[in-house]
Amino acid sequence: MKMSIVVRTTTKLVSPFLVTYAAYLMFYGYLSPGGGFQGGVILAVAVILLITSHGYKQVRKKFKFNWASLIESSAGAFLVLLGLVGLAFGAFYANFLPSEGGIIVPFNIAVGLEVGAAFTFVFYILLRWVESD
Repeated sequence: MKMSIVVRTTTKLVSPFLVTYAAYLMFYGYLSPGGGFQGGVILAVAVILLITSHGYKQVRKKFKFNWASLIESSAGAFLVLLGLVGLAFGAFYANFLPSEGGIIVPFNIAVGLEVGAAFTFVFYILLRWVESD
């Protein structure tokens, strides 16, 4: 089911800003409140807004179900790898990066991608179930 032209146009205009804000939260979440989880939720909201305003079938062509699954599993594997590499430096999730923020920045990015892909993945699954009725 498609929404009105106003809703579709507004969603197309707002979604890039949501993705940009989600990236900002993931990259700079260690400086202020926010971070990976909040950025991931906002990232998923951008995709879910497009799905609800343009219809599942049209958005499914651009944002594949398999891509959400691949991003989710890759981000989860990266989180485990980050913890194991930290273990090699002396402690689980040890801060082994000399930059400002250390491992918090790649950790927030991985968590954001994991959460965003997981919410999108769950929404896709729910829509498949609803469309099968």
